[in-house]
Amino acid sequence: MSALIPQNIPLTADLPFGLDVTSDVMLKHVQEVLTAFAVSVKDKALSLEDILVSFFTNKGVKDLMVAVSTLAVFSHEIHTQFKEHLHLLTATKQLKYFYNLPLGRLFCCLEDFWEGTAEAEWLLNLKTRVCTTAALAGTKPHQFFKEKKINDYKDFAEHVEKLDPHAIYPTNIYRQCDGYTVSNEDCSTIESVMSTTLTTTIKTRKKVLDLADETLSSIYRPLGRVVAIIDDKVEGLYGEDLTKYFAHHNIKYQKVVARGNEVDKSLEKVCEMLHELKKNGVSRNEPVLIIGGGVIADIAGFACGLYHRSTPYVMLCTSIVSGIDAGPSPRTCCDGFGYKNLYGAYHSPVLTITDRYFFTSLHEGWLRHGLAEIIKMAITKDYKLFGLMQKAGPKLIRTKFGTVNMTDSPEDEEFDKLCDLVIGRALDSYVKSEYGNLWETHQCRPHAYGHTWSPGYELASGMLHGHAVATGMGFGAYLSSVEGWISEDEMKQVLTLISDMELSLWHDIMDEVDVVWSSQCKMVEKRGGHLCAPLPKGGLGKCGYLNDMPYDRLKQRLSEYKAICQSYPRQGYGLDVHCRDVGLEDPSVTAMHHMQNDLAAQAAEETKPTSYNEWIQQVQSTRNSDWKMNVAFSKAEDTKTPPAFEHNHLFHNGVEEYAMSMTSVPSQNVQTVAQATMENKMFAPCMVGTLEAQMLRMQVAVSRATRCLDVGTFTGMSAIAMAEGVPANGKVVTLEFDEKIADVAQKCFNESSVGDKIELIKGCAVESMQNLLSQGQKFDIIFLDADKDNYSKYYDLALSGLLSDDGFILADNSLCALLYDADDNRRQALHDFNQKVKNDSRVEQVMLSVREGITMIRPVPVRAAGTR
Repeated sequence: MSALIPQNIPLTADLPFGLDVTSDVMLKHVQEVLTAFAVSVKDKALSLEDILVSFFTNKGVKDLMVAVSTLAVFSHEIHTQFKEHLHLLTATKQLKYFYNLPLGRLFCCLEDFWEGTAEAEWLLNLKTRVCTTAALAGTKPHQFFKEKKINDYKDFAEHVEKLDPHAIYPTNIYRQCDGYTVSNEDCSTIESVMSTTLTTTIKTRKKVLDLADETLSSIYRPLGRVVAIIDDKVEGLYGEDLTKYFAHHNIKYQKVVARGNEVDKSLEKVCEMLHELKKNGVSRNEPVLIIGGGVIADIAGFACGLYHRSTPYVMLCTSIVSGIDAGPSPRTCCDGFGYKNLYGAYHSPVLTITDRYFFTSLHEGWLRHGLAEIIKMAITKDYKLFGLMQKAGPKLIRTKFGTVNMTDSPEDEEFDKLCDLVIGRALDSYVKSEYGNLWETHQCRPHAYGHTWSPGYELASGMLHGHAVATGMGFGAYLSSVEGWISEDEMKQVLTLISDMELSLWHDIMDEVDVVWSSQCKMVEKRGGHLCAPLPKGGLGKCGYLNDMPYDRLKQRLSEYKAICQSYPRQGYGLDVHCRDVGLEDPSVTAMHHMQNDLAAQAAEETKPTSYNEWIQQVQSTRNSDWKMNVAFSKAEDTKTPPAFEHNHLFHNGVEEYAMSMTSVPSQNVQTVAQATMENKMFAPCMVGTLEAQMLRMQVAVSRATRCLDVGTFTGMSAIAMAEGVPANGKVVTLEFDEKIADVAQKCFNESSVGDKIELIKGCAVESMQNLLSQGQKFDIIFLDADKDNYSKYYDLALSGLLSDDGFILADNSLCALLYDADDNRRQALHDFNQKVKNDSRVEQVMLSVREGITMIRPVPVRAAGTR
């Protein structure tokens, strides 16, 4: 126990365990404490709250809670000593944080200890009452202590606050950090070492959506709600069951349905999830529930890793790939520029649940490709698992892991147990390989078998992930045989198992040696300059690493391997190989485009131009081969409607981000508006943003405008930007129709350094402009950013005398005539306005493609007679 309890924490209660506590010792003591407490109060007529007061003030309970809170639950020692009672270890890991654990969750953890005791029934009834009392279930003990004036834990909290703050003020109970720093005398050099330790649990369960099952409800009932990201296909199959389950347990179910196909594994989808997490107000200590297969596990896990820098999540796996690989994996990710897993974060779930009864709904092709992730662990880590896979054979596919087409026969009962063992051993071997190298600080990774060459051609070929991995495994087994690391018979066993499972040994894209070589080059770069290809070595179930494969040898080995594959069923080809074969969208078109561009770029490197003129001749001439004249020679004809435009944005991804990164950082005034907009849950895209705010400020300053009219305040960013541009005696008048929004803007003005230059007028903008006109007011700049239907009215009023002789109008969102939906009347209204301005002989104008378009309009100067 001495290794389990930090020695520098002075306990405020008698330590109830011996120095060498084991799970048996702790179980016995906890049961004695809980039983004694139950006996002391069960016959008393006490309210639920009074029972809880008695519970926490009971000396045995208090000593127990304090002692458990000092356990080093992240240590190797405690995991070893609790190995025979893993359910108690899971509970103990959470009980350490009893001070901040919701009461409902606290009693769910204690339930694992009191099972089988004489007072178990009474204690279970107490837990049920706590969990079903909304006012108590989510209450944390420290809040309860304050409300009930319980001071028994005050000294404990003060001690631990200084010595183990994680136990008192945890942001996330599933991870713990440590660090040590040294510096020289003048602190000119500082050296530090930092560490993060994570805790996670993996469970295989059956039918977790049965109403009686508490695997999920025990987590989310104390929180009162669950925010879930769910695969759209899973929603179609199990959406009703999920809704019924959480309703039965009185848990508010807030779901975010997302597409989980390979083509959806993009940064854009991750950003959409981040928006949904923010919209639902997810906090960083509230586990998100992710439900789906491998793609959803990757991208939703990545979103959780980014959100609040680290938000915990529970992974409910519904496919083979997620159930034994992507689900428990800390490697969350998405694709980019045609390459697998280009972006990502190391962020493992706090709980992974694999329930093979979800497999009943899987297409056989989806299930088959998931088997590759089991086979890779069998070949490089667990020979017993290899034997189990040989024994099970393709019956795993036909019965969908023993969930369909089964009988009550002894043979099928045995096969059902075999299915559980296959999943369990696959998970065990996978996490033993993965979790010891959580951040990939080295590349000796057995679970990367089959993933060295295949990532470079998986997307371009349109293959399902498992089939691509299978080709890599087959090729790897051949390479291992050639190296003498495994026997020819062992190689044949590997190839036979892959073939028997109807996975691919070969795909024709592997004939493209340059493609495979390009993949290898990128993998070497990714792996820190090493190939480090995991292969079976020293027999099946063991692993070694190949670190040298020149181009000519790779070409030769691929040719030799292809010839071997010809002798296997289907000439080495698999069944349902491609995404399109199982009803999924084909990712190959985009990926092949990126791959061809890369290969072309490599070839072009040899003839790279060295001078500016050569660059114009070789590069720009090619890039601009479809260039059209960018000077107009006559006014464009009017059109009844704006031209069709299939995009929702003017620019490719990255353009505005780059422009913003090269633009001056907005002032604190502008930043305050942005924060207020988000805090008040206003529609943030209505803000002009960094680019436009800075442009407005500079336009005002450069033109030396002293009076500006802002038509459409929203939360005040444009008004503040212009106020920062006018001189000290300048004035900005801003108009807003919505009172709630105007109040937010006014508060921002009051808090800004330029609020004295701004006058906010509430009400109809047309009427306000008419009043300003009748008062004889004039403005050097008039910025239009209100309702688009009335732009023509605002324009007419501006030219009726509100605009000064040397002034100009800035009409925002003018290119939304292209961007808005075809059936949106504002699209047509903006098009009509744009043509009205174009045809108005009184003005000259230019439409700028800044953000969603800004049209600058100024009256044509009146020229003296005889001038040109």
